[in-house]
This record gives sequence, C-alpha cells and structure tokens, in this order.
Amino acid sequence: MKIAVTADVHLKGRDESPARYRALENVMEQSRGEGIGHVIVAGDLFDGEFRNYSDFEGLCRQYEDLQVHVIPGNHDAGINERSIVGANIHVYAEPHTVDMDGTGFLFLPYTPATTMAQRIAEWGGRPSNDPWVLIGHGDYYGGVREPNPLEPGTYMPLTRSDVDGLGAQAVLLGHIHKSDQWGSVSYVGSPCGLDISETGMRRFLIYDTDDGNMEERSVVTDHIYFIESFVVVPVDDEVKVLEQEIERRIEAWGLNPADRAKVCVRATITGYTTDKRAIHEALEAGFGQYQFYKDEGLNTENLRTTTDDQLNAIAQRTREVLEELDWDFGGDEPEREQVLMAVLTTVYGE
Repeated sequence: MKIAVTADVHLKGRDESPARYRALENVMEQSRGEGIGHVIVAGDLFDGEFRNYSDFEGLCRQYEDLQVHVIPGNHDAGINERSIVGANIHVYAEPHTVDMDGTGFLFLPYTPATTMAQRIAEWGGRPSNDPWVLIGHGDYYGGVREPNPLEPGTYMPLTRSDVDGLGAQAVLLGHIHKSDQWGSVSYVGSPCGLDISETGMRRFLIYDTDDGNMEERSVVTDHIYFIESFVVVPVDDEVKVLEQEIERRIEAWGLNPADRAKVCVRATITGYTTDKRAIHEALEAGFGQYQFYKDEGLNTENLRTTTDDQLNAIAQRTREVLEELDWDFGGDEPEREQVLMAVLTTVYGE
C-alpha cells in the first residue's frame, strides 16, 4: 500500500491563501491518480490563529475516496476531531496508532515543552506493530539542517539517539519547510512555498508499506521561488563571467519549460566592479524572462565601483586562488560567495 505524506500547508481561507489550497489539492489529485487511499499531513495544516475550517472541509468532500490523517503542529495546536467535520478527515490531537496494511503509523501531535521521545514514553512506548512509522512535528537534531529563521527556539525535538532507540522504520516530520533526509528520518517539506525564502520545486512523499521505500512527487504550484546571490570581482571580462554564472544557476534550477512562467526570483549582487551599470544590465537581461520578487527582486545596492588597478589585480588573483582551494563550501562551512566577499572587503579595506 502506498501512502502520501505532506506537511506545513499553512492554510487560511481559500480566498486568502488560494495558492496553498491549489497545492494541497494537487497532492490529493496526484494521490487519487495513483490509486493512493491515504494522505497524511504532518502538522501545520492551518496557519496561526486561523479557526474557520470550512474551506478545507469542502476540499476534502471533493476527495471522499481519500482518508486524510492530520496531526496538529505548533501553528494549529488547537485543532482536534471535534473542530473539523468530515467523514474522511481524521485529526489526532493525542498520540494515536493506525494500522495501514500491517504497518503501524504512530501519529504524534505537537506538544510544547517536551520531546518526541518523552511524549511517546508517556503515551506508553512504541507501537506493537512491526514495522512502524513515526509521524511527528518538530526539530530533528541528528544531522546538518537549516532551521526555520522565522521560528527560533526548539520545537518538540528528536535526537539521533532517540531514533535509534525507538526503532521506527521511518520517521516523517513536519515543521522545517525545506525537504531533507538523514537515513530513516525525512522532513517532508511544504507543498507550497509560503514566501521567497522557500525556494525551489516543492514535493510530497509517497511511503510504500510493502517495502518501506519512499518516492518523491513534485507538486504543481502557482509560484516557484529562487534566491540567487553573486559576488563580482573587477576583471576585464567581469560582465561575461556574470552572464555565464547566471546561465549556470538557471540551468541548476532543473525546470521544465512549463514551469518557467511560475518563477519568481530575488537576485542580489555584491562585490567590486569597474562598470556598475553594465553589471546591473547583465543581471536584468540574464533573468529577463522571469518575474522579480516585489521591489527587492533585483538588488545592486552593495555593489561598489573601483578604479584601483593594483587592488583589482590582487582581487582577481585572490579569486583564482579561492577557486583552486580544496574546501567544502556550504553546510557547516561558509558559502563560496561569503568567503570571497570577506576577502574582497579585506583587499579594498572596507
């Protein structure tokens, strides 16, 4: 049996958040098309203090062949089985196990001021089913991850040792909107980018109870967000270098032709140049077929001009040396552009 899993939809009213409803509907439509009978939402189905669930109930009535399983997240901790009406809607405000084709799914709702392992122990321990899957909502401290900058602090944490001790075949989590995976632990990711900070194609997961494997499916969304930042070094071919880098970044997006009209990009450029106007025009032209994000979509405010040939030569050589370094940029280390900008600031004394 295959089961669809999503999270962090952050619904409000349909008129207020139409793109989020369309993304969730696409998850349901794809699930129906593949003969999947269960859709799980791992928390934050709704946003903040929103309390009118009629639009979501109406959506679920259009997909009565799907059983929709929901756990409250930190943004919708007030929802329960009594607050949402629908024969195919199941809200688990307390820990609850559901057997699906011989696999036990432990639905663990968000609870403040505790850990996932503690809450499971208070409830009575791991399910009797073997294999079993944990559906939760919170912070996993078992690998390198990108925390949500909008939600500082700790939310119902789960550690690597907790995962080892629990013995779940898979742990599927909501809360962090970027999809990621470490061994048996996966963040599902939001099916719809909520703002420019949530970049790239969106996905949901399909879990197969027959073999425990998971597959990704892309979600058809209204917008696809990207953030690109560039550091310019004042060299004779700086415009050509930038043009080539823009082409490389766009190719790395991995878009289908049909998705290009949905792109909304924020492009920021810093560093030092001998011709700021030419750099600005190259940036505009390079992303010309895409929509810029609001008024902040194209930012060259921190791009400085320079006419000092000696410092420019030092900057160019520094870039060449940096390119030759055997250094794993990103992750726990600074990004390449951050290192280059720090070096340029030192060279030019600013």
